[in-house]
Amino acid sequence: MSGDDPFIDALQDWVEESMHRSIHAFIRFNRQSALSLSQINSLFRLYHRGPSPVSDLADHLGISTPAVSQLLAPLEDTGLVLRSEDPSDRRVKIIAITEKGAQRVEESMRARHTWLDDLAALIPPDEKAALLPFLVRLNEYSQALNEKLGHHHKCASTTIKSEA
Repeated sequence: MSGDDPFIDALQDWVEESMHRSIHAFIRFNRQSALSLSQINSLFRLYHRGPSPVSDLADHLGISTPAVSQLLAPLEDTGLVLRSEDPSDRRVKIIAITEKGAQRVEESMRARHTWLDDLAALIPPDEKAALLPFLVRLNEYSQALNEKLGHHHKCASTTIKSEA
């Protein structure tokens, strides 16, 4: 905490409050799904990055390839992911999120943001109109920082329709 800069202090307070509310809602929603954090993490990675070799998921999660295969089995059994062979190398297994899996991720994200509807309802329309340009600009600065740091957040639209 800076203490010397009221802007930084207010920004930190906002980040702490929003993260607390978002994470709490995310955890509450995902507890109901009976999926592990690693399984949810895998779904989010596939959702945002598209199909991936099992070895890439293992690297991302910091676990072995056999452990990832075990972790993915229930996701495959419930139709959330689809495992297939890489056409260029049949030894490599590719994991893709299905339409059902993408819906689960989107539901999780919506659950994480539901508190924003309650917050927005407390703000009078004229104040919303006054705040909107600042929020848009803050998002632009955040995106510029991501680009400067080489972080790119994009949503992959590659989902596989499950055949169930």
